[in-house]
Amino acid sequence: MEARRLPIGELVYGRERVLFAVMLLVSLLLYGGLVTLALSDPSTGGVFLFYGVLLAFGGFVAHAFALGRIRGNGVLVTEGQFPFLQQMVNAHARQLGLTYSPTVYVLESGGILNAFATKLLGRKFVIVNADILALAVRRGQEALSFVVGHELGHHWRGHLRWRWLIAPARFVPYLGPAYSRACEYTCDRVGAFCAPDGAIDGLLVLAAGSWLHRHVNAQEFAKQADSDRGFWIRRAELVSSHPRLPKRVGALLALGVPSAAPEPLPASDASA
Repeated sequence: MEARRLPIGELVYGRERVLFAVMLLVSLLLYGGLVTLALSDPSTGGVFLFYGVLLAFGGFVAHAFALGRIRGNGVLVTEGQFPFLQQMVNAHARQLGLTYSPTVYVLESGGILNAFATKLLGRKFVIVNADILALAVRRGQEALSFVVGHELGHHWRGHLRWRWLIAPARFVPYLGPAYSRACEYTCDRVGAFCAPDGAIDGLLVLAAGSWLHRHVNAQEFAKQADSDRGFWIRRAELVSSHPRLPKRVGALLALGVPSAAPEPLPASDASA
């Protein structure tokens, strides 16, 4: 049976819009305060402005160097290099109504099963870690399809486009991480829209790894969001850019995204 596809009108997580508005308001107030300070006390305001510009420029250069290393050492995905991945990206971009397909690189990352979206001066990129691509080659492409859709969601929603505008609010304790977590919920929905059959598996891969994820009961894993709520667990999430994985799985299950029954472990493993 084909998995239910989320309607495109339901993809944006509600709190994302609210938190973006708060981030924008806080940032404009901070920018306005800096301008007011510069006008009322040019010497002090000038110092703050100088260091602010220097910090922004330093961040840009560091990001450019990091992306340069990735592009210099990663494998550029094309119609002749990992063509199925290029076709997957193109298909998801069309589904989302994007007029472009981000440039994709595959990068060895020491076994980390993940991917990320980034941009530089208008160019959009998706970096896919080699081990999650290897998982798709060995066990099927649905989980990878979800991960790619998730990363395209960041470009679709413009999460990277407005970073400079809301940058000051990221220094407000808890606010920046809360907005980032809301964006991740949105992108999980985008990934499920693009690849409903691979959505739950795509998240379980991040929790249990490249082969054990097929033995994880998604419903039981989602229950951990309620059963594991200790003080330090909650504090850790409040300062994290991503929601806890059980909560992400539970959020998709609540939207009707299907999960496969867990595969039984081999007898030798189950009795160990």
